[in-house]
Amino acid sequence: MLKAGVIGVGYMGFHHARIYSTLNSMVKLQGVFDIDQLKSELVAENLNVRSYSAMDDLVDDCDILSIAAPTDKHYEIAIHCIKKGKHLLIEKPVADNLEKAEEIKYYAQKYGINIMVGFTERFNPAIRQLSSYITNPIFIECRRMGPLPSRKPSTGVLLDLMIHDIDIILNYLMKDKKIKSINSVGNSVYSFTSNEDIAVGNITFDDGSVAVMTASRCYPSKERKMRIVQPDNSIYVDLILQYMEIHHVPSNIYKNTDIESFEVKIEIPNIIRSESLRMEIMEFVSSVIQRREPLVGIDDGIRSLDVATRMLKNIQIAKI
Repeated sequence: MLKAGVIGVGYMGFHHARIYSTLNSMVKLQGVFDIDQLKSELVAENLNVRSYSAMDDLVDDCDILSIAAPTDKHYEIAIHCIKKGKHLLIEKPVADNLEKAEEIKYYAQKYGINIMVGFTERFNPAIRQLSSYITNPIFIECRRMGPLPSRKPSTGVLLDLMIHDIDIILNYLMKDKKIKSINSVGNSVYSFTSNEDIAVGNITFDDGSVAVMTASRCYPSKERKMRIVQPDNSIYVDLILQYMEIHHVPSNIYKNTDIESFEVKIEIPNIIRSESLRMEIMEFVSSVIQRREPLVGIDDGIRSLDVATRMLKNIQIAKI
């Protein structure tokens, strides 16, 4: 049985710990650590595990670890854990810049360590089922909106929110397409966040297909939606509801000029709902047990971070 630990028990870290504590046949949750010791103790008490006062002690006691600390701490913690031979699930983004992400990859390969990046939406049942309907996407629109989080964000919406959609598009839906150009605009709205609070990113591919992504923390309600347009259908996905509609366009609809209207067939797949984070953590644990690459590896994290960083640079240049 693998011994697991969680470093950083804010919102996401708590849920990592909660899920590990339920995987009794595969994992024993050894304990948690957070620089905020009160927070660590509260989570540990809630889950009936140990709260570690020193991160090193937790690392030494575990086989696998989730890193859910602030993004700017990922690199330092990851390298430390890798050199101690620990397999890692690192919350997205894998690091706060490409150089650090590449170095994490280098050391992971050197020490034979599994690195999985926490793109939870890849395990959303709607996204998993969506892939079977993707044939030739011409246009993809993603909207990831919501109000300000309860915690003060350590990054802007590009690295906090939009990077999920960048990953879905680049590493899943459009993985065989080459990027032609990347454009982005954005702005800071609140003086206390220090980063962009709303952003729009466009990716154009060599074949002319386009992905448009909007991310905002200035929206009154939470929204996670996608629309995909293909020659023979258009697809609507609600990632929160785990719901999908496929609107099939009849072929040769204008062949008979007497037809003034036509009926679009709407298909609603039966999606079995599940907790995406639980599926993600189970995949991480299984990849370690089976000694194989996880479904969402370090290369996916680096590719998404590269595009997000280029978008962020566009926004920063525009402000000069």
